[in-house]
Amino acid sequence: MQRASRVVLFGAALALAASAVYGGWRAHSRIVSAAEPASPALERAVSSVAPGPATLTDPLSPERPATLDEEPRPDAGSWVKARPGFQYSRSAAERGGVEPCALAEGDTSSFSDWTLIGLGKLSAPRSLDLGESGDFELIIHLNGDVPVRRELIKSGQPFVLYALTLDPSQSYAPIFTGAQVYGAMVSAIEQAMTQRAGRPAHARRVALSAWSAGFVGIEAALAQPQSKDVDAVILIDGLHAPRGDQAAFKAQLDPFLSYARRAAAGERFMVVSHSSIDPPNFASTTECAHYLIAALGGTPLAVRRADPLGLELVEYYSRGGFQVRGYAGNDKADHCAQLAVLRTVFSALGRRWAERAAAPSAARP
Repeated sequence: MQRASRVVLFGAALALAASAVYGGWRAHSRIVSAAEPASPALERAVSSVAPGPATLTDPLSPERPATLDEEPRPDAGSWVKARPGFQYSRSAAERGGVEPCALAEGDTSSFSDWTLIGLGKLSAPRSLDLGESGDFELIIHLNGDVPVRRELIKSGQPFVLYALTLDPSQSYAPIFTGAQVYGAMVSAIEQAMTQRAGRPAHARRVALSAWSAGFVGIEAALAQPQSKDVDAVILIDGLHAPRGDQAAFKAQLDPFLSYARRAAAGERFMVVSHSSIDPPNFASTTECAHYLIAALGGTPLAVRRADPLGLELVEYYSRGGFQVRGYAGNDKADHCAQLAVLRTVFSALGRRWAERAAAPSAARP
């Protein structure tokens, strides 16, 4: 009960703080990196492309290699606990005229209209064929609906999307706090898909996804016994913890670390992205991502790559199914632009699930 109360209170405080913090910061001049030299295993994944700089293949986006950044970055001491660097933000003009927080949804004709289910809403590809088994792949996303469906459509993946967005004054944790809550949510979605298809439908694989403050809902969900079979966890610029209280910090991140270990071992799939936003009252997404990497015995690579919506990739870590991508930028636009990471993650998840669907039954999770 104490842990549940702590999660609820922290989640509510985070939602309110994020609303104010992300909207008010502006550029600073200091640039600090938390990257260290690559491990031998990671170095083997790097290929030298003469006469240009060395590059590495990104398993999330194999067609878009990242360039190793050989320019020295200021020493911030312990990279694990260092506050985020890259304290600047690109203007809309520098992003090609794009304002990440004010994008239109675009053409949604390939997906069904939203159907209200509980506190959230459901949308599915109109062309989705459930086949004889009635199976479908499900994304449960917390905090964001219109931009998430936009990125799912851009990814081209035939996933069913259930999106749940609360008022900033509310926490996502209580939604998943309590026995059977996660299972009941999935069952309600299956019932809706059954009505749509006219025959029994079943969520074969489930991914829990969150942007910003939605992560506390995933933390609560991972604590439920029925969520043990969740195949993927996606955290888009939304993994925070208390700062200054090491015990509380570790307790907040423990469910994610446990899942990260399973992903690193290849049992599950987990993607963590972070901006360089530096909150004043709690640990940043950079610090929390670095904690997970360090706990797995790894270090991030310093890289450079231009990504959608003006994102600038600056850090990279990959081990098995555990992937971390760090981006520059410390303002509201950088936080919103992070949603574009979803299209790459959904594509990678589609490849993973397609491989498992084609594998013998004994090899499926």
